[in-house]
Amino acid sequence: MRTHRHGTDRDGTHGPDTDRARRAGAPAPPLLALQRSAGNAAVSRLVADARTEDVVQRSPEPSRPPSRTSQKSEDSQESAHSMTAVDRRKIKFAQDKAELLGRVGRIEVLKNVPGFMSGLDAFLDNIEADMKAGQPTAVDGAAIDRIIDGFHDPRVQGHRVQYSWFVRQQGKEGFQGALDRVAAGSTEHGHLWSKMNSAIPTEDASVGHGVVLEASIQGRIFDGLLFGLPTWSASDALAALWKRLSTTYVQALTGTVTAHALDGTVGSSVLSTLEWPELRASIADNRVDGLSFVVYRSREDPSGGPMILEPVETFQVRTQDEFDNLPEAPADQSWRDGQRVIDQQQRAALADIHSREDEILALDEFVSELFRRHGRDLRFRDTRTPPNTRSQSARESPRSGSPGGA
Repeated sequence: MRTHRHGTDRDGTHGPDTDRARRAGAPAPPLLALQRSAGNAAVSRLVADARTEDVVQRSPEPSRPPSRTSQKSEDSQESAHSMTAVDRRKIKFAQDKAELLGRVGRIEVLKNVPGFMSGLDAFLDNIEADMKAGQPTAVDGAAIDRIIDGFHDPRVQGHRVQYSWFVRQQGKEGFQGALDRVAAGSTEHGHLWSKMNSAIPTEDASVGHGVVLEASIQGRIFDGLLFGLPTWSASDALAALWKRLSTTYVQALTGTVTAHALDGTVGSSVLSTLEWPELRASIADNRVDGLSFVVYRSREDPSGGPMILEPVETFQVRTQDEFDNLPEAPADQSWRDGQRVIDQQQRAALADIHSREDEILALDEFVSELFRRHGRDLRFRDTRTPPNTRSQSARESPRSGSPGGA
C-alpha cells in the first residue's frame, strides 16, 4: 500500500488509471526458450521493460541488407520485441519471487517457523493466479494468516524490529534477550509517513533506534515487490496482505508515534483511513501517548539535485478533532504531479539507504570472521603511522546528499 512499492501514490488512489491485463491467447514460452532463441541481451532488455504494459512493436526493416553479425543481433531483438506484456509480467513475477525468497532467507529463524513457508507458497500461488488472470481472484486468507503469524513469532518479532538490525545481530551470543529489549524500545519510537515515501522516516528510525513499517522485517521483505502486477490494487490478495502488515505494525506501537507528511493530510491516504484510526484506539487505551504530526514542505535544490524536504510545522494530536484540524495537502492535479516526482526521488534515496545497510552488514561479517580466525594474532598499527593517501583509500561515498547525510 506504499508508493515506492509501485511507482504510484502510496494508497494507489491518485495513480494513473490501470487497465487490467488481458488473458494471453497462448501459453508463453519458458524463459530458457527465450534465452536460447533471443539471447541473454534480449532477455535483459525484457526484464528492464517489465513494467511496460503495452506490447513492444517490432523494429522497422533496415533500409539496406544487414551484415551477418548485425542480422543476428536484429533477429534477437525482434524475437524479444515479439514477446507480449503477459510474457513480461511472468518474467517480473519470477524476478520478484526470487527477490522475496532471498530476503526471507536472510532471516534464518523465519524459514523454520511452523506454517510460514507453506503460507508464503500459497500466497505466491494466489498472486500468480491474479497475474495470469489479469484480474483479482479469491483471497487465500489462511495463507496470509500463516504469514502474519510467522512474522509475529517471539523469535522474529517482525512487526517490531528493523530488518537490517536483525540480519546483523541474529548470529551473536545472547541475541534473543537483545531482540526482546530492542523490540520493546523500537516500538516506543514508531514512524509513519504520507505521500513522501519512507526514506526520511527510515533514517530517523535507524538513528533513534525506532521502527518504520517499510524497514521492519515484515515490511522490508515485501517492500517494492509487485510480482508482475501493475499496482497493488490489481490483486485483492496483495492489498489484503499490506493491510494486515500496516494494521499489525501500528497496533504494536507504544509511546509517541511520529508521522511525516508532505504538506499535510490527504483524506484517502493510508495514514488517514487505516493508521490513524488504529492509533486513536491505542491512545484511548493509553498504549500510545499521542501522534506527533510533522508537516514537510518541498523546495528546489539550487544545485539541481533532488527536491529538498524540510519539516516546517509539528502538531501534537490525540483526538479526532485535532486530527481533522491538521493542515491539508492541496491534492489537486498539480500537487499530485509534484508529489509523484518527490516520491520517485525518495525511493532512490531509500535504495541508497538499503545499499549502505548492505555495506555495514558486509563489514560486520568481515570483521567478525577476521576476529574468529585470527583474533589472537591480530596486531594494530600505532596511531602515529601515516594514514593512507587519497589514491590508496576507497573512493569517497557518493551518498552525501541522502536524507540525514552530513
